Amino acid sequence: MSGDCVQVRFVVAPFLPEHQPALGVSTLLSVLQRQGIHADVRYLNVQFMRQIGWELYYYLSYATPPEILAGEMAFLPASPDLLLGEMVFAPALWGDAASNWEEYADRLTPLLEVKQHSEGATSGGARREQALHWGRARELIRQLREDSPRIVRQWAQDILRDAPRVIGFTSTFQQSVASLALAKELRRLRPPGELTLIMGGANCEADMGKAIADNFPFLDHVVSGEGEGVILDLVRSVLEPKARPLPRYVAAPQIEDMDSLPMPDFDHYFEAIKDMPMAKRANLTAESSRGCWWGAKAHCTFCGLNGSGMAYRSKDPGRFVQELRTLARRYGFNFFMMADNILDLKYIKSVFPALITQGDEITMFYETKSNLRKEQLELMVAGGVSELQPGIESLSTSILDLMDKGTTRLQNIQLIKWCEEFGINVNWNILYGFPGEAPSEYEDMARLIPTLAHLPPPGGCGRIRLDRFAPYWKTPEKYNLRNVRQKWSYDYVYAALPPEERTRIAYYFDYDLEGDLDPREYLQDTLKRTEQWRDGYSRGVTLEVRTGDGPARVVDTRDGTTKETPLTADGARLLKLLDSIQSGKAALAKLNEEREGGPLAEGDFEALLEQFLARGWVIREGVRLLSVVLDRMERQRIIDLKMAAQLGTLDWARLGASPAVVPEPARAVASAR
Repeated sequence: MSGDCVQVRFVVAPFLPEHQPALGVSTLLSVLQRQGIHADVRYLNVQFMRQIGWELYYYLSYATPPEILAGEMAFLPASPDLLLGEMVFAPALWGDAASNWEEYADRLTPLLEVKQHSEGATSGGARREQALHWGRARELIRQLREDSPRIVRQWAQDILRDAPRVIGFTSTFQQSVASLALAKELRRLRPPGELTLIMGGANCEADMGKAIADNFPFLDHVVSGEGEGVILDLVRSVLEPKARPLPRYVAAPQIEDMDSLPMPDFDHYFEAIKDMPMAKRANLTAESSRGCWWGAKAHCTFCGLNGSGMAYRSKDPGRFVQELRTLARRYGFNFFMMADNILDLKYIKSVFPALITQGDEITMFYETKSNLRKEQLELMVAGGVSELQPGIESLSTSILDLMDKGTTRLQNIQLIKWCEEFGINVNWNILYGFPGEAPSEYEDMARLIPTLAHLPPPGGCGRIRLDRFAPYWKTPEKYNLRNVRQKWSYDYVYAALPPEERTRIAYYFDYDLEGDLDPREYLQDTLKRTEQWRDGYSRGVTLEVRTGDGPARVVDTRDGTTKETPLTADGARLLKLLDSIQSGKAALAKLNEEREGGPLAEGDFEALLEQFLARGWVIREGVRLLSVVLDRMERQRIIDLKMAAQLGTLDWARLGASPAVVPEPARAVASAR
């Protein structure tokens, strides 16, 4: 891959996670290349990881503090708001005006010191090990900070070696300070007439972008929003003398036609990692939609995504299937991390059937809501969804209502159970600290958790953040939030800016909550029980029905012993009926349909149901019931569906589905090779 005659160079600075290509710049690259503009991408994040080692790079990218201690263990929710990675390059940006590292590090110490496992603690407990201990990491980061000006100078010399005319920086997560430091050094080396500097990405959205434009004059343009609609005009204003000049702050329009976007070009990423161990385990990334159809109806109160607009837009199903296949063939990887905020539900009956029919080995991660039906999940899993993040943040319906989630406790548990039956990884967390939440809800959760010990546990427990653009941030007074101010970490990262400018540039905020209780007063039982949940699940506890070698029975090992309970015909049918949520009245009516020996008396039904509730096989919320007993033979449904589809014997119309029509031949990915 050659950089000769490059006109535009995109820079991916630390600390973007290194395991996949940057989707945004990869798409911008293709936009330019299909117009004959020679562009490339420099993955400085990968280069920097080579330099400092994966342990330290991972620590700076993912370092997470314990919020609440449960005994000797701690839950470690993701906390990018510490801005630890941003602090690394502060001396390169601010020079002598950079804030004091030791003072900042002292403030982090109680957050990042992770307790060791106590004697007798189980390895399956809730605490996740960090690659480095804070004591050692603190000194390594201090040394790295001191070296950051030299590192940035070297980057600048390398980037300018073949004289590009435009440098574009993408800033998401903790990339702003490294990008700004590099842009400042590039401007020192080249005046505006010789080099144009552009910055965009999530950290430049709306007022954050205006603040960057106002406070960092060495940048020529700051782009807010979806850059594909403005990148050509920006570049042409530099390369074509008669082109119309654009303002420093550019508000990009939303892309209305997602099919107008070219396929992303990941060549430069795979070139960057070709001789690294992760070249064998990297994944692809793609997007099938932008915006959030649920947020357009009811914006989740804590969600700060889609600050510039919720309008939901998705790609044509056939075009999207074509894109997945083309990228998988080109790069030799079949797992995609989907960048979508939420799955387009019409894909369930179009995209996934197309992937099933052709026997594609493509697998993917998607985000969705938890109120899926089982037949929907079945098509998704058969079509390649191997990991799901269904927006499960609580097992309390009242707290979910506070979030405007539009889901219930039983819906969340139902989906977790089905994911376990179908063998799909489900990613979810328990959040707490919502304005108006009742401590008693966490007491209820603690009592419920032992019943769920055989189901996938939450990845962590953490207090909600106050993010820019979230309803909590937009109207804090509505939720009794007071004294909203930028997260304290911004005062160290941007110490050379006035406080009001730090507020403008911030995405994460601190706040006070009227009548706020210390979560340790009501969360301890929930945290301890969740820790036990994670431990039991890692040991393979189960609650499942078995029918293979004799009468149907339920095997229960949740309490550390093994209990086998035979099932009557009515009991087996009732558990099957309650596989999905329904009322007792509806379950009895279905149970009595064509029942041998006549209808089951209501009293006998209630007695049977009470047995199941007492054993923790069925849970109740109001009049609604749900069985939590697993049927691991449900995975056979996936196998049977895929086989029938590939043999051509499946009646898609019966399922209300129609495989997407894929255009052929596949369009080639724009390449710099």
